[in-house]
Amino acid sequence: MNEPTKPYDELYKSKFYYPLILVILVGDSSVGKTSYLIRLTKNVIKKQSQPTIGVEYAAQSILLSEEGKIVKSVIWDTAGAEKYKAITTAHYRRSEGALLFYDLSDKNSFDNVLSWRQQIIQYTDENIMIMLIGNKLDLIQENPSNRCVSINDVQSICSKYNMIYYETSAKEGTNVKESFEQLIRKIYEFKQQSIEEEKSSDPQDFLSSEHKSSYQPILPTNFDQSLHNKKQSDTCCGTQ
Repeated sequence: MNEPTKPYDELYKSKFYYPLILVILVGDSSVGKTSYLIRLTKNVIKKQSQPTIGVEYAAQSILLSEEGKIVKSVIWDTAGAEKYKAITTAHYRRSEGALLFYDLSDKNSFDNVLSWRQQIIQYTDENIMIMLIGNKLDLIQENPSNRCVSINDVQSICSKYNMIYYETSAKEGTNVKESFEQLIRKIYEFKQQSIEEEKSSDPQDFLSSEHKSSYQPILPTNFDQSLHNKKQSDTCCGTQ
C-alpha cells in the first residue's frame, strides 16, 4: 500500500507537543534491535548483521486507520555496548517512546531489562511509553525449549513497571509492524488526552501557546532531505 498523499497531520497543538514522535531502541547487544528496525522500515532482513556503533537512525510513518491519522517518527537505534553509553544516552533526551529488547532464548538479556529500563527513566521524561520486546520468536517456534524466560515472569515485570509487551521475530517479520504501530498509537492517545485536559484547564493559555515550542529534537544532518528522498518509496507501514 502506497503512502497517502495528504499532508502529515500536525498531532500536537501546544508547547508540549511536537510534529515528530521520537523513539529509541534499547537493550543488550545481539538481541536484534537493528534487525527489527530494518524489518520495520525496509521489510527485509540482513543475512549478516554488524553491531551498531554508537547510534543509527531511521524514519517511519504509521497510518493509524481508526484515528484517520498519519504519524511520523524518528527511530534511534542505540548500541548495546557499554563503551558507547555516553553517545547513546545523549539521544534518549526527549524520546517519547522506547522499545526495550531482550532475546527470548537468552535469559541474561532478560535479566538486564530492569537495568536498561532504569537508564531510560534516568535520561528521558517520566511519561515515556516503554514497550518490552521479546525478540527472536522464530527460535522459540522452532524449538519451544529455547524459551529461557517464562511468560509469567514477563507478565509480572510488565505489570509491575507498566510496560506493554510483544514477542517478535525480526527474521520472519512476526509482530514487527504490529508492535511498533501499537506503541505509536499509545503515545498518540496519551498526547491527545493531555491536549484535551490542557484545553479544559485553561483554554486561553492553550490557544496562546500554539506553535511556540522552543524544543528542538536531536535530528540527523540533512534529515529533511533524506525524508524527501524516501517519500516516493516509503509506504505507511514500511518500505516496499
